[in-house]
Amino acid sequence: MKNIYFFKRYKVHLFPAIFIGVFSSLLYFNVFSISILDKNIKIKYQEVVDLTKRFHGYYINANEIQLDGGVHEIDDVGIIVNKKGTVKVLSPAFGLLRQSLETVIDKKYIWTVAVIEKLNDEDTGNSYFKPLRKNYIKFNDKSLHDSLMLDRIIELENLAENYKGFHSDDIKVTEVYKEEWTNKLIHSIIYPIYLDRKLVSVIIVDVKEGWINGLISKFNNKEWLFIKGGKGLDIFTFDIVLPYSSNNAIYPVSIDISNMFISSLYLSTIINFAVCFLYIGFSRIKNKLRYDVMTKLYRRDYYESKLEQLDSAYVLMIDIDHFKQVNDTYGHDVGDCVIKQVSERIRTHIRANDIAIRWGGEEFMIIFPYMHMKDFFNKAEKLRQCIESELIENMLITISIGGVEKKDSELMVEAIERADMALYQSKNAGRNRVTIEQGQYET
Repeated sequence: MKNIYFFKRYKVHLFPAIFIGVFSSLLYFNVFSISILDKNIKIKYQEVVDLTKRFHGYYINANEIQLDGGVHEIDDVGIIVNKKGTVKVLSPAFGLLRQSLETVIDKKYIWTVAVIEKLNDEDTGNSYFKPLRKNYIKFNDKSLHDSLMLDRIIELENLAENYKGFHSDDIKVTEVYKEEWTNKLIHSIIYPIYLDRKLVSVIIVDVKEGWINGLISKFNNKEWLFIKGGKGLDIFTFDIVLPYSSNNAIYPVSIDISNMFISSLYLSTIINFAVCFLYIGFSRIKNKLRYDVMTKLYRRDYYESKLEQLDSAYVLMIDIDHFKQVNDTYGHDVGDCVIKQVSERIRTHIRANDIAIRWGGEEFMIIFPYMHMKDFFNKAEKLRQCIESELIENMLITISIGGVEKKDSELMVEAIERADMALYQSKNAGRNRVTIEQGQYET
């Protein structure tokens, strides 16, 4: 009953504290993890950049063939040729680049890989796409042979000042923008290729807008976090600066407070119930170590070592009269019932701070701290009377009692020995009586 009372009372009182602790811990961990997420995103961009830069060597050393102006396809690589001339065979390099990119970017986010060449007197101004979408062809059809397609792409993507703002390694990462030909929201990783200090082409890897959110989602699942792309509450919104952007483009991320709140409620409920059940389990184990299972009184092996800590005490030794005869006549089950009921009556007739111990099979010891001698006499007699006042298992059961006051100069073990001697005096005098020191109190 005590455990049930604790469970009912404290499962409510503990919950707010547990919830605040869980929510605060999750919030701190999520805020702390923003910098780790920032680093992870930058690492992913760097991996894509490194793969794109490696394509440069393939491009420079690619085999070449002659093609007429128009749209061609070689091994899934679409080529828009502005005027008849030399065209690079980039299919193997495109395939390798695409395969390598898919180890870094989930393939559902890879939109287009392209190489756009400048059109001038010496160069044919070819454009290579994987894949080559109809929108690209349609956009280019009206101006084949006379369009500076690379310049138009730079203008459309607001990259007119791109080359002035390149970093030392020449990579450029754009902010998210809408691709005019497909209306797809993307951001581009652009790597310019120079020959003889002249820009001849750019390598472009277009990635769908959802890639960063995908990275955030994987990071959340791995670390059990609540970070989302986009702005939230100002205090919980943080800016991630995209690497290689000429104007320090930012991608805002925020803490998903609503989902964190719900998860904190869920976790707090589980922890709250776990704490309560652990307490109940711990209490049961503790009670088994403290209390005798049959009598619910203290165990002798638990309390005996603590007795010397008592400064002032009155000690009663109690023994059930003729108990062996009860066991021999009615069996041990009946004997156990007698012990249980005697113990219950003892418990109900002592104070909360009195110490009742099952000292032996049918022998009990009660210690009364801070009691007057007169009250001690009366308490011992009331205990004797309460046992014989009602039948137990249809039998008249009586007890013999011996008691002493512990002297300041003696050890508790010495006081117990004297109480034991007083108990034997009660037994020798006919049982069912109280002996306190040398005085006898009979019914």
